[in-house]
Amino acid sequence: MQSISQKLIGLRVQSARKAANLKQDELSEKLGFNDRQILSSIENGSRNLKSSELLQLADILGRDLEFFIDPFAVAGEAKFSWRAAPELPEDNLNNFELTAGKWIGLLRWLREQQSSQVSVLKRALRISDQSSYEDAQACAESLVDELELGVIPAETLIDKIERDLDIPVLFVDALQTADGKAISGATCHLDNMAAILINRNESEARRYFDLAHELFHALTWDTMQPAHRESNAVEVRSNSRITRIEQLADNFAAALLMPRKALEKLIDLTKKNDTAHLLQVAALLRVSPMALAYRLFNLKLITLETKQTLVQEKRRASVAETPKRFSANFVALLHESIDKGRLSAKKAAKTMGMSLPGLLELFDQHNLSAPYEL
Repeated sequence: MQSISQKLIGLRVQSARKAANLKQDELSEKLGFNDRQILSSIENGSRNLKSSELLQLADILGRDLEFFIDPFAVAGEAKFSWRAAPELPEDNLNNFELTAGKWIGLLRWLREQQSSQVSVLKRALRISDQSSYEDAQACAESLVDELELGVIPAETLIDKIERDLDIPVLFVDALQTADGKAISGATCHLDNMAAILINRNESEARRYFDLAHELFHALTWDTMQPAHRESNAVEVRSNSRITRIEQLADNFAAALLMPRKALEKLIDLTKKNDTAHLLQVAALLRVSPMALAYRLFNLKLITLETKQTLVQEKRRASVAETPKRFSANFVALLHESIDKGRLSAKKAAKTMGMSLPGLLELFDQHNLSAPYEL
């Protein structure tokens, strides 16, 4: 009946039940079970789910059968933390999460097809929600040294995250409201993998700060799981309404992108209160003037007057191109799997939410020829 384990099907049953706001007793009654324990056993994977029961569940919970048996889905397994505009409706975000889950599930499957063994060890920061902001900054500075990120961390950060930390980074066309308010980024946590999603259409400075912020969540998830949704609005994040975990993540991101050693090398001390000079430094570091202003002021390297002036400055227009969709590694793995017959192009396109011509266009964007099947 299924191409995935009964345990995963059980997790998806539980996920769909909770999304439908049904308690186990209520769903058990609709299924005609004598007691709740039968459904509990299905959800924890200790009881096989009959084909007739699966059909009944799909009908009651308003889900396609594929939701329960798709080998690429991560519903019920994956946990997400989103940075999204407050204006974005929750239902829209939840639907986008299902879409993103398919990308991540497909990526996980593609990685599992590789002959190389994925390490069972997880990298984690030695920090907790009781740590100070200075602790978070110190962790970031240490990571800069450990990953050899250099004077301008943003230049090699994506490559280091993917290669050294084994955390895939996917650049996506994120959901947005009619007035342009959107999702900035997200962390996805699975038992055997973490992944980071970044809105590729945001400004360069925003993309890098979101990346560093989400990296914090990926490396601390087991000790301090973030909320399912946090606001990405500056006016919200600049006051005390954001959680301590998010504040720690922001402090970590600032120090990761603007380590003290880098600032000492890039800033001419005779011009440390020269706004024009500091704007040049911000551009080099791929950060916004506001982010640099707060970082320098917190380090007591600029005056309050300079901070206030720098905060009002607009970031320079980025000369960097918009990142290609998803990632070079993801698309290369997908291309190889189709080309070698491990995955049909039709199934790949459906999972990616694309047409077959759209899939060809994706390969072309990454300078890959059409796979044999296409």
